[in-house]
Amino acid sequence: MLQPRPLLFDLISAKTAWLGQRQALLGQNVANADTPGFRPRDLKPATFATLLDHAGHGATALLPARTTPNHLSIAPPASGPFRGGVVESAEVTPSGNGVELPEQLEKMAATEQDHQLATGLYRRYVGMIRTALGVPQG
Repeated sequence: MLQPRPLLFDLISAKTAWLGQRQALLGQNVANADTPGFRPRDLKPATFATLLDHAGHGATALLPARTTPNHLSIAPPASGPFRGGVVESAEVTPSGNGVELPEQLEKMAATEQDHQLATGLYRRYVGMIRTALGVPQG
C-alpha cells in the first residue's frame, strides 16, 4: 500500500515553486530596467500558511483536533497562494522607471541562496529516508 507523500516534500516543492516564480519576476524587472514608466514587481513573502495552501494541505492540515466540546476551535487564516504586486521604489528616474539594478540583483542572489537551501533540505530528507529503508546511498 502506498503511503501519502510526507508534508515536508510538499512544503519544499511549494517553496521552490514560489522561488522559481519570484526569480522569473525579478528577471523581468532587470530586463525592463531601461523601459520608460516600468515599475518593478515582486511576490509577497511566502509564509508558512501560504506554502501549506499552495501544497494543497490548507491551513487546516496542522490545526489541532477538537476531541471534546471544551476545546477551543481555531479558524484557519484566510490567505491565497503567491500574490505579487508593484514595489514602491524609493527612487524613480525621470523616465518613470523605478528599477534599481543593485536591489534587483541582491534579491536574485537571495532567491538563489534560498533555492539552494530548499534543494539541500530535500536531498538530505531523501537521504534520511533511504537510510531508514536500508537502501545504500549513492
